[in-house]
Amino acid sequence: MRGVRSGGLEAFGGEVACALCHQRSGMGLAEGAIPAPPVSAPALFRNEQPRTLGRTPRLAPGMQFEDFHFRRRPPYDDINLARAIREGVSPTGDAFNYLMPRYDLSDDAMRALIAYLRRLSAQPSPGVSGREAHFATVVAPGMHPADREAYLGVLQACATQRHAEPNEDAPEGYQAWHLHVWDLEGPPETWRQQLQGNYERQPVFAMASGLGRDEWLPVEQFCEANRLPCLFPNVEVPGTPTGGRYSFYFYKGVLLEAEVVARYLEDRREGGGIARVIQVSRPEDSGGRAAAALRTALARSGLMVEDRALTDTDQTTAALLTRGLTGTDALVLWLREPDLAAFTAAVAPPKAGVVMISGVLGGKEKAPLAAAWRPSALMVYPYDPPFRWERRMAYNLRPWLAQHGLPAVDERLQGNTLTACALLSEGMMRMRGRHLREYLVELTENYPWMGNAPAPQAFPRFSIGPGQRFTSKGAYITRFSEADPVRLEQAGEWIVP
Repeated sequence: MRGVRSGGLEAFGGEVACALCHQRSGMGLAEGAIPAPPVSAPALFRNEQPRTLGRTPRLAPGMQFEDFHFRRRPPYDDINLARAIREGVSPTGDAFNYLMPRYDLSDDAMRALIAYLRRLSAQPSPGVSGREAHFATVVAPGMHPADREAYLGVLQACATQRHAEPNEDAPEGYQAWHLHVWDLEGPPETWRQQLQGNYERQPVFAMASGLGRDEWLPVEQFCEANRLPCLFPNVEVPGTPTGGRYSFYFYKGVLLEAEVVARYLEDRREGGGIARVIQVSRPEDSGGRAAAALRTALARSGLMVEDRALTDTDQTTAALLTRGLTGTDALVLWLREPDLAAFTAAVAPPKAGVVMISGVLGGKEKAPLAAAWRPSALMVYPYDPPFRWERRMAYNLRPWLAQHGLPAVDERLQGNTLTACALLSEGMMRMRGRHLREYLVELTENYPWMGNAPAPQAFPRFSIGPGQRFTSKGAYITRFSEADPVRLEQAGEWIVP
């Protein structure tokens, strides 16, 4: 592909791909103050404008509004669209911006391109019709009933608050949300079939959040196969380490922790302190996934890695798993709260140079670590520091929970769920009636358009851009305070592996 911009500047290949500026949905974007207008079928061939949602633009006295020429032009036909692509001139004779390349396409290539554009985003995506919008949320098997209740309470209250059944005063274009709860059953290899059956019975436009633990891959695969935006589930392990085109996550969970641990230990190795890493986990659990990720992350570091599987938490087993550790060893415990409590109570802390535990699995600041282990243990902590997070929740989450009569049960779970719902609501509003899943994906990638929606989430940073699928990309290394053994203190700066 070759394109020529004003002044004869040539560009090739991906540099002149249409989706680079107009996006895959064809809904356009902007480069600073320069708009890349929509090139979807309704925009090109009907010059269809986004819905105003009942708002009338205001002008100061004495001012005149001059709209962009691409909004005032007549609809394209095949002839003047071919001229526009080749010569950079609209049907009204206005020249395109200098950023828009001119393409010298053959007649066959031009016909193929125009045929494609006549189909591009021509119809709304499934799940939205008239004044109704259908969404789903997925709950994996084995979740604690209290967690499920807290999670669904927030999600359903958020959906009702923003999009209840319309009355006669509802503005044009208002849509009621219908939230479908898809509870999964049985082993993970059956989940995708269950999801597909639910979807075929009632197509949904997007998936709002989700609740799982150590397995999410079948859900992500279902989302990718159906091109269904799946926004910010609460999981310990994402479906894949990179996410998917349609799957967004707050963070990589224990996989991120493993990458941060690797970075921290590599730095310690360079200082001459650590030569071997001993990691303890239950292989069938999220801890096993974290251990595998840490081994992979350390593959080129020169550090020896030894995996030790936890099968019991009695004193003999704990002693065997910590046997032979010296000051040049790092011990990493990928253990959940019950195992962490029993393991550290069963044996004295070893003479390792570094002892690290998982914040995701171990209970964060409430980790049930035996008192003898607390002075030496470090915790990987991918969340906002407690003192900052506490203040944000006091302002952004707790008043909302009280307003809806919901108890504060697990505020990180509840805050993340509210954030996922708010982001979906903001994206739906900004589509302004053009209900396209690809467009929702693109709006989600361009987070700065999303206002204050992420405020209740549990992480110190919420940043995302085109092609990114994880909004928080680092973690702190923390330790328990000597003055207050139930308080965590930062032991270093934010680490982005």
